[in-house]
Amino acid sequence: MSDEAVTIEFKGRHDHITERMQEHAAKKLSRLARFGDRLTRIEVVADHAHKNPEVELIAHQRRGAPLVAKDRGTSFSATIDLLVDKLEAQLRKQKEKRKDHKNPDAKATRQKAASRGAKGARGGDDETYEEVVRKSLRG
Repeated sequence: MSDEAVTIEFKGRHDHITERMQEHAAKKLSRLARFGDRLTRIEVVADHAHKNPEVELIAHQRRGAPLVAKDRGTSFSATIDLLVDKLEAQLRKQKEKRKDHKNPDAKATRQKAASRGAKGARGGDDETYEEVVRKSLRG
């Protein structure tokens, strides 16, 4: 699927969400495009959008319950920035759970590989091709 499959809906309660606010929110929500394979629609619900807005992001997924991030801030744009971070964290956490579901030790294995990669290309406990062949020939 393409990134365009994720639609963004704006709903204003007690106030109108201006075009400029919608553009800012759409730009920030484009960061979530990498999760586009899971997301179908994102709702931006703003209550009193111009003065101390309470904004709620509802991310509808292809499968499962929608993810919700809600907060109140001093400005619409600052609140959107915060909520996109929150929603991204929720999506990342859900993706990690999905990855680790089939193999319970997958997270530990990935962390060990990452730390070994940080040591350098050739860590202390890596074997060379010759060592592996010698071991297999010894039996």
